[in-house]
Amino acid sequence: MHNEVGSVRGGSSVVQANYIGTVNQQLPERVVPHETPRALRRLVGRDKLIEACLDDQRAPLVVFDGLTGVGRRALARFIAERVKDRYPGGAYYTDYSTHTVDGEPVISAALRSLLRRDGVRDEVMPAESGLPSLWRSRSSGAAGVMLLENVTEAEQILQLLPGGQDWLVLAAGRVESPIEVRELGGEMIKLEPLDKDQAAELFRELSGLEVDADDPLLAEILGYCGGLPLSLRNAATLVVVGRCPSLPELAARLRRSRAELMRSDRGPKKGEPVFEATYQEAAEPARRAYRLLGAYPAVEFTAPVFQLLIGLDEVASGDILAELVLLKVLQEERGRYFMHPLVHDHAASLSGLGDEETYEALARVVCAFRDVAYYADAAMIGVERLRVADAPAIPDPFSGDRRANGLAWFEENRHALHELLPVAREIGLVDEIWQLAESLAAYYFDRKRYADSLSSLRHGIKAAAEAGNRAAEARLLSLASRPLTDLEQFEQAGGFVGRSIELADADGHLVLRASVREFAGRYHDLTGQPERARQRYRESIALNEEAGEERGEALSRMFLGQSLGDAEGLRELEAAHRTFSERGDGRLAARALLITGQVRVRAGVPGGVDALIEAAEAFQASGATFYEAQAREALHAALVEDSAEARRHLERAVQLYRELGSPRAEKLASEDDGGLDGAES
Repeated sequence: MHNEVGSVRGGSSVVQANYIGTVNQQLPERVVPHETPRALRRLVGRDKLIEACLDDQRAPLVVFDGLTGVGRRALARFIAERVKDRYPGGAYYTDYSTHTVDGEPVISAALRSLLRRDGVRDEVMPAESGLPSLWRSRSSGAAGVMLLENVTEAEQILQLLPGGQDWLVLAAGRVESPIEVRELGGEMIKLEPLDKDQAAELFRELSGLEVDADDPLLAEILGYCGGLPLSLRNAATLVVVGRCPSLPELAARLRRSRAELMRSDRGPKKGEPVFEATYQEAAEPARRAYRLLGAYPAVEFTAPVFQLLIGLDEVASGDILAELVLLKVLQEERGRYFMHPLVHDHAASLSGLGDEETYEALARVVCAFRDVAYYADAAMIGVERLRVADAPAIPDPFSGDRRANGLAWFEENRHALHELLPVAREIGLVDEIWQLAESLAAYYFDRKRYADSLSSLRHGIKAAAEAGNRAAEARLLSLASRPLTDLEQFEQAGGFVGRSIELADADGHLVLRASVREFAGRYHDLTGQPERARQRYRESIALNEEAGEERGEALSRMFLGQSLGDAEGLRELEAAHRTFSERGDGRLAARALLITGQVRVRAGVPGGVDALIEAAEAFQASGATFYEAQAREALHAALVEDSAEARRHLERAVQLYRELGSPRAEKLASEDDGGLDGAES
C-alpha cells in the first residue's frame, strides 16, 4: 500500500489512499419548524372562503389567485395559522420575493433555503439537480403545512411539493394554468375585490373614523380604492398618521393622485408601486400593450378594440392578451376584458399622449369607433335620418334586427365612446369628435341619458366650431337643446336653438334649415310658447317640401299636430302617420299614434285609447322602451274607469322607467289618484 500527502492551492491537503473502506455521510436530524408568519386577527369579507378552506382539508394544494393587493397572502396566512396545529410535521414558509439570487434559479435558491432551515448544512448540500429529491426525502415523514408566497409560476409550487402524504400546501400568487393544480388534486381559489359594504367596514375599522355609510365622500374614496384591501389599508394609513385626518382631506388628496394607494406597505419594497414588478416580468410586446392600455381611457374593452389599439393581427394580439390575463393585470369575462382602475392608473403613469406610437394607436381606435357608431346610429334610427357626417368607407356591420343590434352595440361600448371624446380632443381629432357626437345623440335620446348626451354634444359643438363646420355645429346645437330643455336649462337651450338657426341659414342646406326649426319648435312648445312653436313647425314643413324631404316634413307635421291639439292637429297627425306608414317607418308611425291617442283622449274624441294601445304594442315589439313607457303611462291616465287595467299599464310603465334609470319611475310608483297625463313625446 502506498500513501501520499500533498498540498493544494489555498493551503488545504489532499490524501491519496489505495483503499479506505465504507464512508457513511450522516445527515442531521430533522428539526420541526414553525415558520409561518403571524396572520391578521380577522379578515373582512372573507368569511365564506375561510369556512370552506377550514372545513375541506381534502385538497393537498390550494392556490389563492387574484389581482395584486386583493389579499391573497393575508388569506393564505390566515388559513395556515388556523390549521398548523393539525400537522405534526411542522409549518414551513417560503417567500419567493426574497429568493432572487444572482446566478441561481429562483426555485433552486428557495429549495436551498428550505433545506438549510430543515437542518441540512451547506457542506452536504447536493447539486442543483438533487435539491428537489432531497427535499422530498426530508419531507416524507410526518405531514406538515407549507405556505408559499409571491408565486409567479406553477413550477415554483411543483418543485417544492413535499414527499409525504397528507401535507397541505398553501400558495399565494399566480400560475399559468389551473391544469397542473387540478392534476395534483388541488384547487384554485380566486379572490375578488371587496364589495362596497365590506370595503366600508374595513376602511372604518382601519382608519378609526366614524363615517356614515351613505356619506358621498366615503363612496368617492371607496371608489378610488376599488375594493382592494391593500389600497384601503394605504388610504386608512393616510388618516391614521395625520396626513389626511378627515374624509374631505383624504378625498382631495386622492383626487390629485391615487398612486400611493397601490404602493407596497411593508418589506424591502415598501413604498414601491406593487404593479411595477409585474410589469417588469412581462415580455416587451406585453409591456408595450400595457402602456397603450394606460393611454386608452376605458378600463373595459373587447379583443377587437385591443387589436386595433396595439396594431397587430388577431393571433399576435390574442397571445399578448393571454399573457396580460396570466399576469393578472387583466381579467376576462365572456369575451370582454377588464383592467382594475388602480392597475390602469399605473399603466397610465407609464404611457404618454405625446409620443407618435400612442397617438397612432388612439387615432386607430377613435376612427374605428366613429365608423361603427355611424352605422349603429343608422341601424337604430334609419338611414334616411339627417346626418351631417358622410357615410364611412367601411361595409355596414349591422344586419338582422338592425335596431336591436345597433342599440346593443351602443350599450356595450357607451363608456368607451364617452371617454374617448376628451382623448380625441387632446390629440387633435376635431372632425372625429363631432362625427362621434352626432352618432351618439340618437342613442342617448333613446336611453334618456341626459348627462352623457350633453357631455358628448358639447365636445362635438366645440370641435365643429374649431373645424369651421357650420352645418355640424348647427346640427349639434339643435340636438343639445333637447336634453337642456328636459333638464329645464331653458336659457341655454334657447341660446342653442337661436344659434343653430343662424348657422344653418348661413350654411344654406335646406334640410338642415328645416331640421333646426323643428327642434326650435319643440323648445318653444315645451317652454310655453305655442304660437312661436307652430310658426317654426310651419317653416320647417315649407323647407322640407321645397327640399322634397318627406320624412322631415312628416316629423314637423307630427309635432305641429301635437302642439295644436285640436281637430286641425289631428289632421296633421293623421297625415304624418300615413306618410310614416307608407315609408315603412314603424317606429315613427307608432310615435304618431302615441301622440294621436294623447290628443284624442284630451279632446274627448273617440279612438284615443285604441291608438295608445296600438302604439304601446308597437313600441314593445320594437324594443323602444322609453316610448312604450310613455304610452303605458298615458293609458293609465286614460283608463280611469277600469282601475285594474289602468294599474296593469302603470306597473308596466314603472318597470320600463326603472330599466331606463329614470327618476319618473318612483314618481309614478307613488301616484295613486289615476290622474297622470303621460309625459309628452
